[in-house]
This record gives sequence, C-alpha cells and structure tokens, in this order.
Amino acid sequence: MKKGMALLLGLALLAALVLPMAVCAETEQIFRYAVTDDPDSFDPGYTLNSFAGPVFYNCFVGLVRYNTDSELVPGAAASWDVSDDGLVWTFHLNEGMKWSNGMPVTAGDFAYAWQRVITPEFGAAGAYMIYNYIAGAQAYYNKECAWEDVGIKALDDLTLEVTLASPCSYFTALLATWTYMPVCEAVVSENPDWATDYDNYVSNGPFALESYRMGEGIYLVKNENYWLADEVKLERINFMIFQDLTTALNAYEAGELDGLTRVPSSSITTLRGRDDFYSITQFSNTYWMFNTKSEVLSNPLVREALAISIDRTALIEDVLQASYTPASGHVPYGYIQTDGQDFREAGGNYGITETAQVDRALELLAEAGYDDPSQITIRVCYYTSDTVKKVAEVLASMWETNLGIHCEIESSEWSVFYSEILALDYDVAAMGDAATYLHPMAFLQTYQGNNPPLETGWRSEEYDSLLAAALSTTDPEEADGYLHAAEDLFMNDYVLLPLYYGSTAMMVKDYVSNWTITGCAVEVFDGIEILEH
Repeated sequence: MKKGMALLLGLALLAALVLPMAVCAETEQIFRYAVTDDPDSFDPGYTLNSFAGPVFYNCFVGLVRYNTDSELVPGAAASWDVSDDGLVWTFHLNEGMKWSNGMPVTAGDFAYAWQRVITPEFGAAGAYMIYNYIAGAQAYYNKECAWEDVGIKALDDLTLEVTLASPCSYFTALLATWTYMPVCEAVVSENPDWATDYDNYVSNGPFALESYRMGEGIYLVKNENYWLADEVKLERINFMIFQDLTTALNAYEAGELDGLTRVPSSSITTLRGRDDFYSITQFSNTYWMFNTKSEVLSNPLVREALAISIDRTALIEDVLQASYTPASGHVPYGYIQTDGQDFREAGGNYGITETAQVDRALELLAEAGYDDPSQITIRVCYYTSDTVKKVAEVLASMWETNLGIHCEIESSEWSVFYSEILALDYDVAAMGDAATYLHPMAFLQTYQGNNPPLETGWRSEEYDSLLAAALSTTDPEEADGYLHAAEDLFMNDYVLLPLYYGSTAMMVKDYVSNWTITGCAVEVFDGIEILEH
C-alpha cells in the first residue's frame, strides 16, 4: 500500500511539473509585422492608400482572392459563369458566409458596396476602377441614369450578375482589389462612420479589426465567423507602425517583431545574405509628380529638363544601395503583351537615360527662357519616410549641382501630404504606384479623367479617349497599341519624373511559415503559422 501510494504521489508530482511546461511551450499564434505608416481610411471602398492594404487584404475577401502561391482563386464567389460575348458575369457566392458580427454575407452587400464607390458624393478615390468597366456605371457616376440602369444586380442572396461595358480580359484581377470588396449593408447604411467606429467595425475575411492606435499599431484578431476559420492558424496580427525603418529593424533584431515590410536601404548590403532577408520583385514604379500648374513647371521643357538631369544609377547604387531598375516610363517591366514583348521594352525610354544628361537639360531650360537657371526655385515635397527623405535630398542636390536650380525641401505626415497633393500645393512631390493587378491600366488610369486620385493638374481628352479605346476593343494587340499611344502622350508631356522600378526588401523570421506577398503587393497572411522557436 505504501509503495503504491508513493508511486501515485510520484506520478501526480511529475504531472504537476510536466503539464505547466507543456502549456508554456505552446507557440503563440501571433504575427507582429512592421508597416510604415497609418492608413488614411479603413473603408475599402473609399481609399486607394497602400498603407491600408495589409488591413483590407486580411480583413476582407472579394469575389476573387490571391492564395499563398500568388494565384487568383475563387474567394467569396464559389464559381462564376461568363456569357459568350464576355459581357455578362454571373457569380455564385459560397453558402454560409458571415460577417464578423454574425450577419450573413449576401450578393446585395457587394452590389451596395459598389454602388457607394460610384456615388460621386461618397468621394471614392477608386471610383474609376468600377465606372470604367461596368455598364452604366459611368452614367450613374455622372448622374445621368438611375441605379437600376447599372449592370450590377443581386439576383438573390447568393447570385450577383455583373454586365460589363465591354469585354475585359483582366476583370478577375480587378475583382481581387479592395475597391471591389464588399461592405455590410445593414451596418454601413445605418452608420456612415462605421469605418472609424472600431468597436463595431465589420469585415468578412479571416481577420477582424480589434483596435487601432494612430502612430502605434493596427490590431487584428481571428474572425471566428469567417467561413474558412478552421484553416486559419493565426489568432492575431499586430501591424506595428514604424515610420523610421532603422527603429523597426532594431525592434526586429531584438525579437520584438516577426517581420518587416521594408528595411533601411543602408542595411540591405549587410542583410542580403541572411536567410530571413527577402527581395520581392514588384510591379511598381517609384516616381515624383510635377505640378503642371505651378508657375515654373507649367512649361513641359522645364519638366523634361528636370527629368533627364537625374543620375538614376547613382541614386540606386550609391544612395539607396538597392537592386532597383532605373525607370524611363510610367508602366514598369512585368506585363507581357500579346506579341510576347514586355510592354516596357516595346515602349522605349522617352529620352530618359540611366545617367544624367546635363548639357541637354541646360539647353531645354534655355529654350524655356531660363538662360540663368539660378532664378528658378522649386519646392520638393515628400511624406515622412527615411528612404523618401534620402531621395528628396539627392534630387535637390542633383538639380542644384547639375542645373543651378534652387530647391526648398519640405516634408509632412502622409495625411497632410496627400491633401496637399490634391490641392496642388507643391512643385515636385514624392509618389509611386504599386499595382494591385498586373496590367498597364493599373498605372495609366491613375491620371485619367477630371477627378484622378493623384493630382498633377494635367488633363488630356485624347489620353482619356485612348484608354477608353483600349478598354472597348476586343482585339488584345489593338488594345496594346492604344495603351502605348496613351503612355506616349503622357510621358512626352513629362507629367512625371520616373525614378526606379522596384522590389521590396523585407525581413521575415524563419519560424513564420506560409506567408505571401505577390508582385502586386498583396499581403496574404491568412495561411501563416508561427512554428515553435
């Protein structure tokens, strides 16, 4: 009896010691990821601000989505049918889908969300991404027809019918962008400020917004009402905001972060050989915009002089120390035309070379009436970022050294900076496009129409007509021709200063498995599992 009692007591003691250790050893499914700035909105229908992308792509699911292999796959739509003429798309939604508040996700939620985007009073930055494609949407945006005349119909709770204005070969890619994501009609129609009411924020994706602290972090939790919740391992995603990339890298090295969306350019050479360093090629263009309405830059000769007097190779290799490709046009490398050529290679360089053409630039300034360029003063404006600050300083230095132009460098937080862009309160301003779908339209449409999401003051009815023609033709080769003609018109007027086509240099710990960032900067994190470490 005593031996048996002693054995039982010993086993109980052993269990008491082992079980807590097993519990403590369980790996927390929390992903801590550094992003570089605050979004300007948490409403997917309202903004095109890329800082909101990590939230939208993880909190919402459109009809189509990207998987962890960067492939477009069915999302909220289980399947769809397309008419023989390519115009009528009928989407069949998954049964049993719910919003994070438990309400059912319906085809009507998609129709309502898209209607908001093309309602002009709403002020959606991406309205053109819908009204350029769907039948009747442009007329509705212009208040020339009723909603019933628009090609968006919820036939029942699980069937959405969409009629296009003309066939579109990349429509599924558009559907994966956040502009086409749904919102919960029952919530949003009752509370127009729902996107800032964080306690009652509703989403239909794998994660839900728990809280947001400006300048600090955006905190997501697993959405237990997501219809594929059993496949989601993560319990939380903490998007920590670090405007200073060096501070973010230090936090990562100290074990306070599991990943960085970007690393300081000065550290890339040191980090490049590590297993947790990644360089993700992006379908993107980093450029600076010219205010074509400013006194000096209203002259395209001056804009051309500024564009060709930059040594892009020195900027990339000596200052940024990155593996970017010097940019010479608006559309970057990556889109292959019908004839098998890369769009950028076929389009040429518009006289923009990798190194500075100082003599030619001075000739252009003299032709514009500036024999003495020192009389020119331009405001070089950028948003808060250590990398963008370096670029601003280099541009100003090159213009002052090569041309004798005086530059005043100004910076502001993103929200203030963007409002200044829309008000044309700048001369030259930092910007860039990271396409959300793989097509030249992702770049060219940014400056189309009377209300473009980025304001340079430049307008061209011919440019708009060429893009419209590219959309309306059913001949892919003919469409490519229209797209080139539009870019030619745009670039030959030097509306932008292209700098480099890029890649994202980032860090992710080796214990973070199954994460994806696509070439269109879509961050797919719902497949992540934090391994034991």
